[in-house]
Amino acid sequence: MQLHLIDAYATETQQTWMELEKAAPRCFFLSWGWMENWLACLPREHAPQLAVLRDGDQPVAACFLKRRHVARLGVVGSRAVYMNTTGVPRFDNVWIEYNGLAGRELGIARLIEALPDDWDELFLPGLRPAAFGGLSEAIIRGFVVRIERTVPSFFVDLERVRASGYLSLLGSQTRAQLRRAGREAGEVQLEVATDVQHALAIYEELIELHQLAWQAKGHPGAFADPWFVKFHARLITKRFPHGEIQLARLRTENGTLGTLYNFVYDGRVLQYQSGLAETGNKHLKPGFLAHSAAIEHAADAGLSVYDFLAGDMRYKKSLSTDQCSMIWARVQRQRFRFLFEDRLRGLARTVRARRAASHGTGDQAAAASEP
Repeated sequence: MQLHLIDAYATETQQTWMELEKAAPRCFFLSWGWMENWLACLPREHAPQLAVLRDGDQPVAACFLKRRHVARLGVVGSRAVYMNTTGVPRFDNVWIEYNGLAGRELGIARLIEALPDDWDELFLPGLRPAAFGGLSEAIIRGFVVRIERTVPSFFVDLERVRASGYLSLLGSQTRAQLRRAGREAGEVQLEVATDVQHALAIYEELIELHQLAWQAKGHPGAFADPWFVKFHARLITKRFPHGEIQLARLRTENGTLGTLYNFVYDGRVLQYQSGLAETGNKHLKPGFLAHSAAIEHAADAGLSVYDFLAGDMRYKKSLSTDQCSMIWARVQRQRFRFLFEDRLRGLARTVRARRAASHGTGDQAAAASEP
């Protein structure tokens, strides 16, 4: 199997990716709609190349690869390669999930063998569970496959919702909270955008609500970066006509309770961002009510899954019926400098743990020892 590198903006890139997507639809984050928007918004100096794996003349799989020289801890240099990302946090904060190859599912050894022999590390963020046939820590032909973290991804099986109703699938405490929130809210209405301008109007309100909530907690908020705002404004404008974008607003007679920004692809709703009103009423849960209404709407529309995406936040656990996981992995050459880096990081964790133990409880010490 041969690997060919193609300019990201070549006509061949779109044609190749769309053919592979059609043969094996994966996820919205691996759709041409997402990728085209990503490439269009990236500054050219940060653009990747398309890496196409061919069996003879036939493309069988592809991904975007960006090369970058990095230095960590001031002493560890690396020729890094990033899959479907750039290695620049600002541009990677759009958070690709269910990542992997477009087209045929290949083992990681096939990709390692095909890559040119001029890299030290391959970063594989947010991989779907079946990516590369399922990854585990191993040594393959002199390369170390490292699983850096495994993150749960909670979702709602909408077939089960249609069969028995949503509330019956939830725990007793969550059911009680939703019923109480419904009484506190009174009559509510889920308003789902019907055209691009409608969607952009809800998007603007979502940004305002999201930013107010996060800044009140002392955080900048996801939409603090104008590049991020423009990325999604363009994505909404381009992909709403294809039925891949959903903007929804839950309203009462007193105004907006919550707004949701979702992707819709291959029967799945991916819950990407939200903006929730601050009501001052702890029993009126705008997030619970907005998600519950959106889940019922998706079930009525005949969709298969409402996916909260990666993260173990309590509300995702409470409102879901099932879960899977995503992994963040790295493939490294067996180099002394990487062993040295591991020892430095291990020493730093030990020092933090000892300091925490001398100033706090055992629980605090345990938390400080985590990477």
